Amino acid sequence: MSANKAYLKGCAFERAVKTKLEEDGWTAIRSAGSKKPDLIAAKDKKIIVIECKSTKNSIVYLEEREIENLKKTAEQFGAESLFAVKHVKNKNWFIIAMDNVEKTEKGYRIKLNI
Repeated sequence: MSANKAYLKGCAFERAVKTKLEEDGWTAIRSAGSKKPDLIAAKDKKIIVIECKSTKNSIVYLEEREIENLKKTAEQFGAESLFAVKHVKNKNWFIIAMDNVEKTEKGYRIKLNI
């Protein structure tokens, strides 16, 4: 898959998550560009910061800088940090709390229950 096609699919997933949040009564802002969390949302004085990922596998590998950036941004907003993960084969979405992100020798990973 070309980088541009992957980028467009990633943007589409971010927009879908934003739309779903708004349908559920959240006010959501999408932040396009790298090195930023993808979405910040608020509802009933609760704030969440979300990084969106897509995978064909049952495991998503993350770099330490991604985790640190998400944690730092969430801390600055007084927010909870989450990952929205789309499994592209079965099209299921998963919302993963930071507590479910595992440290590995080289970075971090999220295991999906699929």
